[in-house]
Amino acid sequence: MPVQMQLRMVDKHERIIGIAGTAAMLIIYGATAPSSLTWSHYGDDGGDLATAVALGSIPHPPGFPTYLLLGTLFIRLPWGEPAWRLNLMSAALAAGAVGLTMVTVRRLLQRMADNAQPSARIPAALTTGLCLGLAPLFWSQALITEVYATASFFAALVTALSVQEGPPWALGVSWGAGLGAHPTLIFLAPLVAWGAWGKRNGRALRLATVCLLALLGWGALYGPVLLARSGTPSPWGDVSTFAGWWALVSGQLYRGYLFKLPLADWPRRLLAWIGLLARQFTPAGAVLAGLGLVKSWRSQRPLGLALALAFGALGIYAIGYNTTDSLVYLAPMLPPAALWLGIGLAQAADWLNHRLPRAAWVLLLLPLLQALLFWGQMDLSGDRTAIDWAEQTLHQAPPQAVVLSDQDRYTFTLWYVHDVLGSRPDVTVIDVDLWGQKPYHGMMVNTLGLGAGENDLSPEEAVRQAGRPIVRAADLSGTEEESP
Repeated sequence: MPVQMQLRMVDKHERIIGIAGTAAMLIIYGATAPSSLTWSHYGDDGGDLATAVALGSIPHPPGFPTYLLLGTLFIRLPWGEPAWRLNLMSAALAAGAVGLTMVTVRRLLQRMADNAQPSARIPAALTTGLCLGLAPLFWSQALITEVYATASFFAALVTALSVQEGPPWALGVSWGAGLGAHPTLIFLAPLVAWGAWGKRNGRALRLATVCLLALLGWGALYGPVLLARSGTPSPWGDVSTFAGWWALVSGQLYRGYLFKLPLADWPRRLLAWIGLLARQFTPAGAVLAGLGLVKSWRSQRPLGLALALAFGALGIYAIGYNTTDSLVYLAPMLPPAALWLGIGLAQAADWLNHRLPRAAWVLLLLPLLQALLFWGQMDLSGDRTAIDWAEQTLHQAPPQAVVLSDQDRYTFTLWYVHDVLGSRPDVTVIDVDLWGQKPYHGMMVNTLGLGAGENDLSPEEAVRQAGRPIVRAADLSGTEEESP
């Protein structure tokens, strides 16, 4: 068969598996996504993100400008309420990451010619993408208003461009946009360096081009994009001054969590991290991913080393970050890690095909098993706990009341229902923990109609001074989070 015809067939196969995987995951995500905000799947920040996108303001540090830009497009859709549209964005981007991963695995297996026969590559690539899409941590973030599905898409895109030796400009721009989705994508640096260093000639120039474009992209997103939204007051600070801008984009508010996990808790957190990873692709998939890691180390050592460094660095960061939900940071690293699974699946597919023609397609039982195991706990299609709680709280509040909240899930959901959906405009929501932050404190003092001389008052004292009734959000119970 002529080489050109072979290449056309390869491209056709890649398009087919990419489209098929993306469509399959979109259907599954659509069937299991909630109709509004949720507190499940670590979705507490959803109300803050939805409010910032809808009002044109800035969410919590570091600002997530790539998410804001994409969210501004999706929130204009004419269907559902604003939070559902952002849930749809997460689903679409997560499904896109699945399709990209399938194509990337297919290309990687072609480069590793000794790894599997052509008849094993398509079932291995398709199974890899579906396993990624149905991994509970990845699946959980594909359903909710959060930044991790967006970050996962850009992680998959950077991985694809690295493996396929894409143009340096595309790799640099994609990495910069990824950093605007979530700053932890900085840990993709080893993989980016491997992708830019791939060809023999002009390596230093290509790597410099990638890094420069990524830096320029980061600067444009965190600079002009955030500054353009500074006209709408944000509870998180004023980015119109350099000090305020730097406090936001550097995550000053959260620096106290960075590597602050007590040393005695590291073994427990490490075991939880290992258990979480083993659960994502099921134990059988974890074994295959381990085989793929060994294979990549033997036949594609630079790639194996780049993946190990990227995944290990983010793992250390997530383990050391002293919050209960820090392991969700691992979600964007699942697309690069899926390359190990793909290599392992290709070996298994090759072994099966040697014993029975087309037997490799039996590997699709692995994502089917994931769907059966995890569907019940992932399914949020009937979950309205958060939105019903907020609507009830605001409905029951006395006229001109002030709702005091000391938990993010309560505050952010109330912001969304109050500011975006327009419920009870006479009520004011105050976050007790943010009260000590100067920009937020000033906003709330002005909202309560108090003068500058009242700045030393506690939230309760300020509300009483303003002569308004108090409702405490903590008096109403929420739901407990379950780990994916």
